[in-house]
Amino acid sequence: MTLRTAVLSASAVLALAGCGDDPSSQAQSAETKRNGGLYDAVDVCGLATDDQLKAALGEAPGAKERRDTDSLKACAVDGASGDFYLFLVLVRPSMGAPQQVAYDKNAAKDAKSIDATTFSSVGDGEAHVETASGELVVRVSLVYYQDGGGITDGPAVVDRLHTLLGAITRKM
Repeated sequence: MTLRTAVLSASAVLALAGCGDDPSSQAQSAETKRNGGLYDAVDVCGLATDDQLKAALGEAPGAKERRDTDSLKACAVDGASGDFYLFLVLVRPSMGAPQQVAYDKNAAKDAKSIDATTFSSVGDGEAHVETASGELVVRVSLVYYQDGGGITDGPAVVDRLHTLLGAITRKM
């Protein structure tokens, strides 16, 4: 449990990735959408259906665990295999969502832009997609447990995470 907590905490600190269809409309939407009040009442574990989680995981979802802290709302969703999990994070940053995503992107290793407010990063055992959605930052990560395996097809995993991120941001 200690290793899992450390991995979850590290995932929360890493850069978030986002999604959007048209970069110009996404940038405008991120600047004008007033959704910060949603943060106080949201249950991050309820932002995606089991079917959406299954599509992102590539297998049935297992147990969901709220992982909220003082600075973020989060949910860990185990894959049925027990080899990896999804980590869904929602943050209401003090600096503004687009600025936070830009900061996170600069801090991420091998970050790649998806659109004006969304980026991804992929390592051996984890993949992340982060975006600005109004006043909030949303991040979806797939993380392998130690000795659980690794990311073998980064672009496919990023596509699945990006699709899930899109479904989540449409609800906000």
